[in-house]
Amino acid sequence: MFRKLQIKTVRYATGAYGQVFRLVSSQSQAPELVLVKEANGVREITLNYPRTLNSLSMDMMCALQNALVKDKDDVKLRCVVLSANGKIWSAGHNLKELHGNPDIQRSVFQKLTDIIRDIQLLPVPVIGKVNGYAAAAGCQLAVSCDIVVCSKTSKFSTPGAGVGVFCSTPGVAIARVMSRPKSAYMLMTGLPVTGEEAFISGMVSRVVQAEDLDREIDEITCAINAKSRAVISLGKEFYYKQLAMPLNEAYPAAGQKMEENLQLSDCQEGIASFIEKRAPHWTHE
Repeated sequence: MFRKLQIKTVRYATGAYGQVFRLVSSQSQAPELVLVKEANGVREITLNYPRTLNSLSMDMMCALQNALVKDKDDVKLRCVVLSANGKIWSAGHNLKELHGNPDIQRSVFQKLTDIIRDIQLLPVPVIGKVNGYAAAAGCQLAVSCDIVVCSKTSKFSTPGAGVGVFCSTPGVAIARVMSRPKSAYMLMTGLPVTGEEAFISGMVSRVVQAEDLDREIDEITCAINAKSRAVISLGKEFYYKQLAMPLNEAYPAAGQKMEENLQLSDCQEGIASFIEKRAPHWTHE
């Protein structure tokens, strides 16, 4: 079984860039697996082990999950950006961990499932920032973000069948954002799709030149920051809930949710500011 993993956090000041949190295994001499930078309500989590192609080892996933859910109810947190260092955004699971012990295999798959569920349950938007190659479980993680922005030079693939491991869990993610023929193409051939192809197929929200990626992310995070966290949180929660509903159930439930939305203090402030032709003053309640 896995050794007990203890995550320790080291803080240090970084001037204009806010606080950075380093998350590492206390029982490992490996470099910081995940870097976390916070500024102006935006938490950027960076996969930081390019030497292993940012593979989603159990250590990496534990550090990532810890960074995702840390202080998630703090109203100062407005959105999360998930990025990676290196040319490979993530090559997916560490195959060495999948070789042998069925208990370990089960734990590895469950951990990423838990992370993806955490992304959906997080009360703020999670933005995937991809500038590189996202493969297999790495592709699964990227496209499971609420919003995905990639560079035109990025690529996405689910090549597991080439080494005898069909990408069944990544298939759950891509089949929910792409058409059946396109997701089947990726899963059954293992061939990559480009950033532009990913955009056309619905896998990503935006595709830009690599040099414009930071600016695009800034524009998106600023748009989110300009809104009430309470309203975004309420809307995000119901958005995922209604996806599993039949249409005849989704609309009545959405109507009830909008009635609930109208009772929020920030909703009343927003309507008042519109009528009075002024900027709203959010309390995030």
